[in-house]
Amino acid sequence: MIAWGRWVTLWLCLGASLRLWILIAHGSDIPPIRAFDFLLGAANDLQAFALVSGFVACIGVLVPRLLSPVLFVTAGLMIVVLFAEVFFWQEFQSRLNRLVFHYLSFPGEVALFLEEQFFISALLVPLALGSWGVMRFLLRRSTGVGQDGGPYLWAPAAAAVFALLLAEPLGQSASRLHSEWVSNGYLGVLRDARYDEAHIPWLAQFSDSKKKHGLKPTKASQKEPLLELRQAVAGKRHLVLIIEESFAGPVWRDPVLREKFLPNFSALSKASVSFSQLYATGSRTTRGMEAILNGFLPLPGISATQRAKANRLPSLARGMADGGFFPVFLYGGWPDFSNFHRYWRDMGFKRLWSRDDFEESFETSWGVSDEALFDRLLREMDLLTAEHPKVFLATLTVSHHRPFDFPEGVVPFPAEERRSEYALAYADHALGSFFKHAQARPWYGDTLFLVIADHGPKPVGDALVPAQSFRIPLLLLGEGIAAYEIDHVGSSMSLPKTLMNLFDIPTEEAFFGEDLLCDCPTVAPLENAYHIGLMSEHSLDVISREGRFERWRVDASTGSLSYEPQLDQRQGEGARLRVLEAFAPAYRRLYPAP
Repeated sequence: MIAWGRWVTLWLCLGASLRLWILIAHGSDIPPIRAFDFLLGAANDLQAFALVSGFVACIGVLVPRLLSPVLFVTAGLMIVVLFAEVFFWQEFQSRLNRLVFHYLSFPGEVALFLEEQFFISALLVPLALGSWGVMRFLLRRSTGVGQDGGPYLWAPAAAAVFALLLAEPLGQSASRLHSEWVSNGYLGVLRDARYDEAHIPWLAQFSDSKKKHGLKPTKASQKEPLLELRQAVAGKRHLVLIIEESFAGPVWRDPVLREKFLPNFSALSKASVSFSQLYATGSRTTRGMEAILNGFLPLPGISATQRAKANRLPSLARGMADGGFFPVFLYGGWPDFSNFHRYWRDMGFKRLWSRDDFEESFETSWGVSDEALFDRLLREMDLLTAEHPKVFLATLTVSHHRPFDFPEGVVPFPAEERRSEYALAYADHALGSFFKHAQARPWYGDTLFLVIADHGPKPVGDALVPAQSFRIPLLLLGEGIAAYEIDHVGSSMSLPKTLMNLFDIPTEEAFFGEDLLCDCPTVAPLENAYHIGLMSEHSLDVISREGRFERWRVDASTGSLSYEPQLDQRQGEGARLRVLEAFAPAYRRLYPAP
């Protein structure tokens, strides 16, 4: 028979302890917490308790002999979720969410990562012992009526059904971090599991209206430096697109840290057309692919590249092929993780490589080192340019990715410490070495190079869409291209349309976005946790997952965001409509109206 009082007390203590740890370790990032917020958190934990314990009770009612083993498994789940919550907060400033489903879809790759990062095989015995100890703590001897626990289990079993149907985290607000703090991973996963990405009422209803909507195109600037860029690109026969994993964040934004850890990138920036206010559309690599390779807006939920309707996406590979380019993708990671190879093949890339095509002594849990990847890139470009008059080669690095492994002795930082900035320094070294060797190749003068991050390291900030974490670098460089900085707001989603204009390629690929080479105000579409928004020079306009409009003001000097609670009704409605007008065409591209 289950000691319900012990279990609920343990459950609430674990939830409160986790929130206290967050306050102690990361409290400076979170808005002021009141005593009432702890009560909201306890109420949310009670909802999760009703859900989990109720299902255990259901098993006890239906199959009493399985009650103890099910309780053992549940105790293990409690322990795993507790540690997963710690990891998620450190990595994403978030409770468990929809990423759980993504990771569970690729158990082999994720298990390898967890083993190399956390040595989970060595933790299985302590986990089993801990689960057994919790199970024994939660069980008590019973005599007479209720020996099997049946009469005592109907109430929690009914509570589980109630929680499954109605449970929603309390205390949700315009403060992302406060909302995450009072919630918990159980409710977060349940909430995301119930979200129907294919039917979003507030977006579907607007999409069905007869208004003409979409991002308004902008005309390219005729400033002299950009005219020279267009003339220089007109003579290029090849395109190399280097997508750097998480190559952004505080190190890139801080001039002092950039010179220390990114000296090669700093030097390349001074000889490139660079973008200082470019924004990724999300915080995951799949979002980066969706923006850079498809020119597609980030709809609420998972990337469109992972959806059943991905075949309806426009494709940069097909667009470049329309211009006579032979498109290939070189990747040193797992070919099946996030269904990358199938996705790239469906997008029209004619040749693909993965870690299975490398023979390297050093590998991380995500793939080969950046040096090995770039060495292979040089060799493949030698062969491809000899076979094809025009080549488009795209590549994605993996070195700046947790667990931040890189070869020892290459950069003046200890590899065994596995620190993000050290792995970033290694990625920078590999990038600089690549360009040093590429300059000696006969195809170098005929090639336009693009270096862009897929996204920033992690979302940091209190806005529903923490846009300051989405800012990323983009460099356009090559022989004959003069240095120039573009400092207006732009989106990585606009890269395909910009390339079509640069190479003057007529194509039927219907890319979203604007020409990045205009000297004019543009906007950047963003998505985070089912919230969507438009970033402009002065404001971030967001529609929450429930359809509620919010606005944050942008500090022009620091890029920080401040919530604007009072907004003129007419002005707010106009801004909300602009967000809907931008996203509605992309929504109907994937989900046509019946």
